Amino acid sequence: MGSFYLILALIFSLLIAIVALANNETVTVSYIFGQADVSLILLILGSAITGALAMGLFSLFRSIRTAFTFRDLRQQKDDLQKQVKSLEEENLFLQAERNKAVSVPEKVDENEAGPEITEKETPTDLENKKDS
Repeated sequence: MGSFYLILALIFSLLIAIVALANNETVTVSYIFGQADVSLILLILGSAITGALAMGLFSLFRSIRTAFTFRDLRQQKDDLQKQVKSLEEENLFLQAERNKAVSVPEKVDENEAGPEITEKETPTDLENKKDS
């Protein structure tokens, strides 16, 4: 796309040069503080060059502004990536803590719960254990 603009600029410059060469008369240019007689070729070429420089400066300022915006957005992206990584690590830690809490059964105090009855033991077997 850049080469397209370069070719277009060269064609436009060639057209300006042809028009300037066709108009080689002297004209009077009035300034705020006076007047000057200038060749029309110089006036046309000077105006074209001044316009090209003005457009170049505007383009330069836009490029600088875009570069600053890009830098700020890249910094934001890096900060957000760090935040995501931190949150992922915290998520893994919390999942590990939750799994650890679920997998470890609570210890029951034997004095409070009383003796456990298994399927093989009958109430009479338990009474015999108490007596012995």
